[in-house]
Amino acid sequence: GDGEGGDDLPRRPEIRPWDPSDAAVQDFPITTYQPVYFLAESLQDAKDRMRRYCEDLPRPFFALYNSHNSTVHIDRPIRRSVLEMPRT
Repeated sequence: GDGEGGDDLPRRPEIRPWDPSDAAVQDFPITTYQPVYFLAESLQDAKDRMRRYCEDLPRPFFALYNSHNSTVHIDRPIRRSVLEMPRT
């Protein structure tokens, strides 16, 4: 870049209404500026939308934290899976 507004300057990001289901599938490349920002009408609006989104997520089990003995109880057997990170 020559510092004169060449092609190396980041593009203006797109601003979309806050929608957790849209944000969940939005690609956010780590090597460039963030291409999309999600904007809520208020913090309460953001919390309400996130709460509704989370209520609809599938839950194959229920976990309950016991603060007296610092353990987590899971209501049914689960199988752990190991995620492989892609090599770059």
